[in-house]
Amino acid sequence: MLIRIRLVVWITIGLACAIGLFGQASSTAHDDRVVLDERHSRSLCSVEPELFPLRQQDLSVINTDGGILFNAGMTIDADGAPNAYGPHNRGLDYTANARGAHGWVALVTNEKGHPLLQKGGPYRGYYISTTSLQQANVSDLRNPKKYIDATKIPYIALPSDFAKRFDISLGDLAVVVNRANGRSAYAIFADVGPRGRIGEGSIALARALGIPANPRHDSAEDGITYLVFPSSSLAGENRITAHTVKSSAARLYRRWGGRQRLEACELPSQSVER
Repeated sequence: MLIRIRLVVWITIGLACAIGLFGQASSTAHDDRVVLDERHSRSLCSVEPELFPLRQQDLSVINTDGGILFNAGMTIDADGAPNAYGPHNRGLDYTANARGAHGWVALVTNEKGHPLLQKGGPYRGYYISTTSLQQANVSDLRNPKKYIDATKIPYIALPSDFAKRFDISLGDLAVVVNRANGRSAYAIFADVGPRGRIGEGSIALARALGIPANPRHDSAEDGITYLVFPSSSLAGENRITAHTVKSSAARLYRRWGGRQRLEACELPSQSVER
């Protein structure tokens, strides 16, 4: 009997040691996986950010493997919508926002520089709002369908000096993420914004990201991530639609590395430039 008791005790002790060693091995294996995952994440985005000067502060930008990545806020752009602007501020946005330092910048004008009115259609009497990117299948500059409709197509606006520095062209595609709620959308670079500021998107883009989308007073102060793909332009397309933007940009995003790589490339938040 005594021998049996001793045998049971030794078996129990042996099992306890084995379990302890297994637990230590499992813990070590888990730690090793964590280290490897961290190394893999760093390898997905090993490029140091560079600084781009803005009016109020410098912007951190990562330029890696065909993707230009930065964080900013977002103001709301109505340009290109047929009801964007009208006499007596009856458009989606204030008419003053269609003017620049040297006159009208977002409207079709006559030879004297006065904005033209739409002569027919559901928005008769509204101005003809323009975007820098235009639809190739419409030749008449006075036709509102010539321009990228902010209410239908998710697009971004970038300052010309930023686009030039990073070899971004009109029609290039992008992925935009609202870090506050995790929502993302595909977009196209369709409008040139003012120098010294960055972070601007169409009404359709703001809606897709869950951001209040009234161009008169809504915006996201920060927390918006932009990933732009140079040399991906759809400018040669006969007609640009939300569907072509989404399908083309989604392929580029997957090829670039998708959400996993985007999360590995963390950048500091950047407030909206007004």
